[in-house]
Amino acid sequence: RVYMKKNKFVQLLISVIVLVSFLPVSAQTKQETVLERIARTGALRVGVREDSAPLGYRDINNHLAGVCLDYINYLRERVQAELNLDVLTIVIVRSTLFNRFYLVEDKVVDVECGPNSIQHDLERNITFSTPFFITKTYFFIRAEDRERINLDSKLENVKLGVLRYSSTQTYVENKFPQAIIQEFQGYRGRRRGVQAVQTGQIDAFASDGILLLGEALLENLPLGSQYILISEPGAACEFYGMILPKNDPQWEQFVNSLVSNAQ
Repeated sequence: RVYMKKNKFVQLLISVIVLVSFLPVSAQTKQETVLERIARTGALRVGVREDSAPLGYRDINNHLAGVCLDYINYLRERVQAELNLDVLTIVIVRSTLFNRFYLVEDKVVDVECGPNSIQHDLERNITFSTPFFITKTYFFIRAEDRERINLDSKLENVKLGVLRYSSTQTYVENKFPQAIIQEFQGYRGRRRGVQAVQTGQIDAFASDGILLLGEALLENLPLGSQYILISEPGAACEFYGMILPKNDPQWEQFVNSLVSNAQ
């Protein structure tokens, strides 16, 4: 009898599972959208880089600053008005080159703003907003090396610094296979790369032009006289987009409208 009771229970459980699996989507548990979660919690969670001037960086007073902060403040105003909230709290999470996708995929943040080159072949649960910034790859070099570092050549035996796992690294390795590539990584990777050019450890450091310019300005380096930025004439442009969760078209449209209105 005990066995029969257990058997009936198992059959009933299987029936329930099968029934639920065939219920329409509206009858099943609906995944909460970003705007619904913000309305419920009263908090907008954002990821911002601290190593990417002028997009996101620490100023001389160690305060977070940059273009992304302006976008986030504008986004807060728009969301607060859209949801008719009296107060909307911004929760800022430090993002990096390595964790930026995971922060969005794991729903730690609702949006990440930084130097994210828009890529359409990523097999991840993220998407990108429409472009909010355009730049391209430049090389930070000593002015005295301008004649020696010819980007029309193969840069054979020239020591080039790049950030590990960046799109710039892929570009440099494919474009200049005979160069000597030195990788830099971590929160201060770009800064250490620029400093390596100053000390002669490497001949050039490659990164997005706007970020190299921002780093040079933060370091008060004499651009034009002692250091210069050079670029290959045919280098492709990099389009930056904010990282957003996939499969939330309402939130994606909302952020895209923000980007369009801010330009």
